[in-house]
Amino acid sequence: MKKTLLKTGLLSLATLAFMGCESQNGIEEINPTTSQAIVAGTCDVIDFENAPVGEFITGVSSANGVAVMVHNKARNASGEMLSDNRAMIYDTRKITGDDEDLYTPEWGNTLIIQEIGVNPVDDPNVYGDGPNDNQWGGEMMLTFPKLMTLESMKVLDIDTYEDNSWVYLYNESGEELYKVKLLPLGNSSKQTVDLKKTAGVKTLKVVLAGTQSYSGSGAIDDIMFCETAVTPPTDEVTGCTRTQGYWKNHADPKKKQYNNAWDAYLGKMFYNSGQDYLTVLETAPKGGDAYYILAHQFIAAELNVVSGASIPAEVKTAWDAAKAYFKGETKPTRSELLAWAELLDDYNNGKVGPGHCD
Repeated sequence: MKKTLLKTGLLSLATLAFMGCESQNGIEEINPTTSQAIVAGTCDVIDFENAPVGEFITGVSSANGVAVMVHNKARNASGEMLSDNRAMIYDTRKITGDDEDLYTPEWGNTLIIQEIGVNPVDDPNVYGDGPNDNQWGGEMMLTFPKLMTLESMKVLDIDTYEDNSWVYLYNESGEELYKVKLLPLGNSSKQTVDLKKTAGVKTLKVVLAGTQSYSGSGAIDDIMFCETAVTPPTDEVTGCTRTQGYWKNHADPKKKQYNNAWDAYLGKMFYNSGQDYLTVLETAPKGGDAYYILAHQFIAAELNVVSGASIPAEVKTAWDAAKAYFKGETKPTRSELLAWAELLDDYNNGKVGPGHCD
């Protein structure tokens, strides 16, 4: 624990062995004629062991040499997020600063947000200096050079009051693909964070914070990932499609009929709607609301493609136009929205494309 403030953290205990990436469908982009499939690729880990301790860093290399950009922002005692980079490597096998709660001989180098006002050079004659995680928390941002599939990571020292700490995964357009709340397990706690094999990830962000005060220290380690490889577009017709009604009735993971295509979408926000995907799908288009009429068909089409259904070029064009609308990039007419919805409805019902699933 820090003398000025109890510290937060979590860390994963499990060590994952990678034999290769499992085949899985992409999330962000949809090819004109086929779904974006994850093929067997190279799996890797960022363990920070090749990064220098006691120096601010702007990047790190994975075990296989993938260069990843790093930028950590610190929050001050007033709750203000500072813009300068305070990414620092902390060796958990040696206590520096006042970070007894980060000590664990099994881990080694980890990534922290360096404490504001603390000299990162460890002077044995000066108490409190050296690598030292920021007691007021902040944000860690890691940017990959290409799209990756994120498997898991380890987090250390999320305290009970640091109960607003999260991991976010974004695609190259900045859209949120997945988020998970870190468990406030207590001082010096360790846990593994399952990132659900989320594909198409460009940026990983870790937010360290509490709900009652500006707190949120901690460290991360062993980020497991695979390269997201995409099959080239072909004219091959694959898979089959299902209607919005099917997807609405197969979204509960507690029920036997749950379709795991929902895994990356449960809790995911639907663009600027302020609602998640399932809530939008369950919202009736009162008064013929064209936004929800289109959104229902759009969501069903996306889930169909993620499940392996190929998508014809004309349907992909409508899907792209609808996506631009939902992102707030265009202002189409009501007639255009309904025309796109009709074409996506035909696709979901099997009138165009690979056909409806039996």
